[in-house]
Amino acid sequence: MALLKENLPSVQKAAQEYEVHSGSTAEILVVDDGSSDDTTSLLPLEFPKVNLIERSVNGGFAAACNSGFKECRGDLVALLNNDVQVARDYFIRHAEHFVDPQVFAVTAKVFDWDVPVFVTGGRFGKFRRGFWSVYFNYDVSLPEAKEWVAERRLLSYYAIGGFATYQGGKLREVGGFNELLSPFHWEDVDLCYRAWKNGWKSIVEPKSVVYHMLSGPIRSNNKSSDIANIIRRNRFLFVWKNITSPKYLYFSHLIPVFLRSLFGGFVADIDFYRALFSALMRLPLAREHRRQERQRGRRLSDEEIFELTGSLLNGDTTREESTAPTKG
Repeated sequence: MALLKENLPSVQKAAQEYEVHSGSTAEILVVDDGSSDDTTSLLPLEFPKVNLIERSVNGGFAAACNSGFKECRGDLVALLNNDVQVARDYFIRHAEHFVDPQVFAVTAKVFDWDVPVFVTGGRFGKFRRGFWSVYFNYDVSLPEAKEWVAERRLLSYYAIGGFATYQGGKLREVGGFNELLSPFHWEDVDLCYRAWKNGWKSIVEPKSVVYHMLSGPIRSNNKSSDIANIIRRNRFLFVWKNITSPKYLYFSHLIPVFLRSLFGGFVADIDFYRALFSALMRLPLAREHRRQERQRGRRLSDEEIFELTGSLLNGDTTREESTAPTKG
C-alpha cells in the first residue's frame, strides 16, 4: 500500500492525459496478490475510482497478472508494477505504436528512481554459455538513430513486464503469462517470444519514461539466493518449452549444459545443479506446454526471430549489459 500511495497518482494522471488525447476511456485495476498489509481495506478509500481485484492466496507474478488481464476491457492493456512512476504522456506514447497491426507489445525507457540515470530500454539477446541471454540493454543516443525513432523501428526482444503495454486481442490469443514460470521472472520473455513466433513484434518507445524503484516487492520479500535460483531454473524452462531449432536446442543449449553437468562438480557449481534439478522437476509440464505451442502453428522459426532481432539492432544503437531483470 505504501508503494501504491506513492506511485499510483502518476498512473492516474497519465491515464487522464490519455483520455483527453485519445477520447477513449481508461480504466485502472489493481491486483492484490494475497497481500498481508492493509491494501484491500485502504485502497477503496484512498483511490475510489480504481478497481480492486483481490486474490486470497499469493500465486506469483504470472497468476496475478493473468487475473488482471481477464478483467481488462480495453483494446490496449498496460501492465505496471507498483514500484514505478510514469511520465504524463506514458500511455499516449505507447498507444501510438499500435496503429501497426504487427505490434504486440511496447516497453519504456527506464530511469533510476533517485537519480536520472538510464537503467534499461530496449533489449536484445543471444545464446551464451548454453542459455538464451536477454540481459543486454540498448539506448538511443547516436544521431543516426533518430531515423529509427521517427519510423518506430526500435525493436526490443521483449517488453519488460513491469512496464509494458500489450495489444489486448493478441495478448488473449497467446494466453497471457505462462504460470509454469511462477512465482516470478522470465514470464515476460516467454510471452513475447511466443508472440514473435506468431509474427508479432515488441518494441521500445524511448520517449515513454518510467522511474523504477529497484528495491521492489520481489526483492524485499525473497532472499537474493532464492531469486537467483528461480531465474536460473526459468532459463532452462524457457529453452525447453520454446526452442525447436536443432541448431539452437542441441548445439547452443543441450550440449553445453551436458558438458557443464559433467564437469561442474570439479568447480563446485552448486547453483547450476540446484537450478537444473529444480527445472527437471517441471520438465513434464514444460514438455506439455511445448507440445501445445507446436500445435498452434507458428509463422516464424527460431532462426528467423534471432536473425530479425539481431540484424535490425546491429550497429544502430549503443549497448550495455545488465546482470539482472529490472522487473520487480
